Amino acid sequence: MSQFPPSGSPYTSPGTPGQPMPPGTVKNWLVESILSLVCCGGLFAIPALIYASQVNSKLAMGDYQGAVESSNNAKKWLFIAVGIAVVCGGSTFLIYLIAIIAAVANQ
Repeated sequence: MSQFPPSGSPYTSPGTPGQPMPPGTVKNWLVESILSLVCCGGLFAIPALIYASQVNSKLAMGDYQGAVESSNNAKKWLFIAVGIAVVCGGSTFLIYLIAIIAAVANQ
């Protein structure tokens, strides 16, 4: 019996025979990317969604390193989208607050 895993296994890397990749060890950030797109991220969440959707398919093809790379890119774009949304939302809140204070002070 061979010590190598079967060649059809989706969690084996072609470069390292005998070392299976554990399933589910790469976070895909898909749910967070969808929520960011719907709730706050706008256009900057689209690259996060694209990279997040690539993670599971790369794992299924056995490309563990590519899956990790896509996961890291999805995380990066997700944080950019949420960061921009927080900055824009915070500045909008401050502008409204200043306008309300100015309106109350002039009465």
